[in-house]
Amino acid sequence: MKKLAIEDLIPGGKGYKKFLPLCWEEVSMDGDWCRYRKGDAYYGQAIETGNLLWSLSLETLNTLLRGEGLKDLTEMPTFHFLKKSAVAWFLLDDCICFVDGASPSICRKIVVKPEWENILFNEEKALFSFTFQNGLYLLAMDGKAQLIYQEANRNILAGAVPSRNEFGIEQGAFWSPDGNRLAFYIVDQTAVSSYPLVKIQSPIATVAPLQYPTAGSPSERVRLAIYSCVTGSVVVLPSSDWQESYLTCVTWSPDGNAIFLAEVDRPQKHMCLLSFDASDGRLLSTLFEEQDDKYVEPQHPLFFLDDDCFVWQSRRDGYNHLYLYSKSGLLLRQLTSGAYEVTKLCGYSEVTGELLYLSTQSSPLNRDLYAVRVSDGAVRILTKELGTHSVAFSSKNAYFIDIYSSVTLPGKVVLRNLMDDSECCLYEALDPYEGCELPVVEIGSFLKEGDEIFCRIVRPALLEEGKRYPLAYYVYGGPHVQLIRNEWMAGTKGFEYMMALNGYVVMSIDPHGSDNRGKDFEQRIWRNIGAVQMEDYRYSIEWLLREKDYVDSRRMGVYGWSFGGFMATRLLLRCPGLFAFGVAGGAVMDWALYEVMYTERYMETPALNPQGYAENALCRFLDALSVDLLLIHGDNDPVVLWQHSLSFLKESVLRGKLVDYAVYPGYEHNVRGEGRVHLMQRIKRYFDQHCG
Repeated sequence: MKKLAIEDLIPGGKGYKKFLPLCWEEVSMDGDWCRYRKGDAYYGQAIETGNLLWSLSLETLNTLLRGEGLKDLTEMPTFHFLKKSAVAWFLLDDCICFVDGASPSICRKIVVKPEWENILFNEEKALFSFTFQNGLYLLAMDGKAQLIYQEANRNILAGAVPSRNEFGIEQGAFWSPDGNRLAFYIVDQTAVSSYPLVKIQSPIATVAPLQYPTAGSPSERVRLAIYSCVTGSVVVLPSSDWQESYLTCVTWSPDGNAIFLAEVDRPQKHMCLLSFDASDGRLLSTLFEEQDDKYVEPQHPLFFLDDDCFVWQSRRDGYNHLYLYSKSGLLLRQLTSGAYEVTKLCGYSEVTGELLYLSTQSSPLNRDLYAVRVSDGAVRILTKELGTHSVAFSSKNAYFIDIYSSVTLPGKVVLRNLMDDSECCLYEALDPYEGCELPVVEIGSFLKEGDEIFCRIVRPALLEEGKRYPLAYYVYGGPHVQLIRNEWMAGTKGFEYMMALNGYVVMSIDPHGSDNRGKDFEQRIWRNIGAVQMEDYRYSIEWLLREKDYVDSRRMGVYGWSFGGFMATRLLLRCPGLFAFGVAGGAVMDWALYEVMYTERYMETPALNPQGYAENALCRFLDALSVDLLLIHGDNDPVVLWQHSLSFLKESVLRGKLVDYAVYPGYEHNVRGEGRVHLMQRIKRYFDQHCG
């Protein structure tokens, strides 16, 4: 049996890519053919016949790039395909390249500057938009750039991504369907505090200020504006009476004459869905409102079926479901309901009159594909195999492509027919670990206060009778993350396999507060963000030691990153004696120092909830630290500021606590690339030192 090395299991390791299942990714359909990436190549394939129409490998792409005087790439870049075409654009450091996969050839290249950000393509008008410093620009295909909006105050950004990517916001500008208009955010950071990120790459270190609003402090003020490519004019949508509100779910109407957005007040308890005239920015109407005693969190744009009605996603009944509305804001019907989450709206089939969506209806561990008929709400399941599915389809086709995996299946691609449920296997990935020594992965659950808590155990394949093994307990526990899923490797990230292959039992759970379990399950953390998870973790250890006689209760360590680093530290301080040591990376140590948008949603402000903040300010409990703790942080972390662990370290010095500390210079919130292998070696060594 082949012995796997850490470089084979950790992202960034030299052998890591060899042990990823080779399956279809980035799948899209264009009429009767599809595009996809498999490994280091893109392909175009006829759907019904399976005939390969074209392919473009990394080797061929590098040959084309060298012919243009451009550098080789070490991996395939992300392609942005044009409609009904084998032509795609991709971004290099100083160039936008258009490549034709069918030729193959580089058909155009546009010189850009590395400092240009937020690049978006308007295919209808053959125009790019981008941001530079605080301005928003257009870039023509001949390489000429045009400034379309910039304010004299450099703290007011045009086209930037606001709200630190919360509320599902992923971009700062939005082209209209006809390409005639560009909506963009105007983000005023004038009142926001600045944090110094120190860059050490140059001989004399430089400072890069980061505008970072912390809980309870002044935040951004965000507006939405619209630029007209026809008139060259800009209109700014009127602001409401809410101060420092959040604008999300930006959606153009299909005809491009109106724009919609959800406005959330700063306390995040009240949302209004608004529509505006795109020509002059006038408020047309408030379509409807949603309120919650704890918080609302709209994350999905409107999905228009036509010019007259749209689908809205909401957790108003306790779970994320689909609601059908008229364009004027009249609720026509709730399309899905039940104690499960709709996790993705995939699209609408004109052939069957159904919406296709992924959900957790069979289990929170699965993502199965369902269809609901818009006319009467009839629901049917479209995928037969339980697992984690994704889908590619065209609204005008009677078939779709289903890409899925499970704990026992590396990956499979199936063509399915919406009309008669017939299917055809297009591709099945081989097990990349065939012939390798592997651990055993178990997915189970236990009940706590009536709720099912899912757990995952990764352990050595052969357990010696009577032997007890050390435990590495990986924690997260925060919103928007689910660790345990019915997919290949069960949601693990390689480190769990590595530890189990070296004689450890590795355990994780998805406690209260985790994703995809409904509003009540998540909102149990409200106003005391770590308390209920801590009790879940403590209960899970009691359950583990009762159910599994191969775990050594004297050699149990806990580790986590980000929210998980916070939970690992909290467990050592607030549950003394539960773990023998711990590792906390990129950890929030004081929620008063974390960002406004995330923190105030779950904790309100420090002024409104002083007790909740005090309970989760970990420096206050340092006197209870009686075991070894290793803190790790990237010095350029823009998510959890370096100040968190530095402040904790300073307080540990003052109190005579010998906390271990490691810094990753130049790294941001997640240590990636070759540095990640180094990071995991460091964590493993810390476990070995304490469990040897």
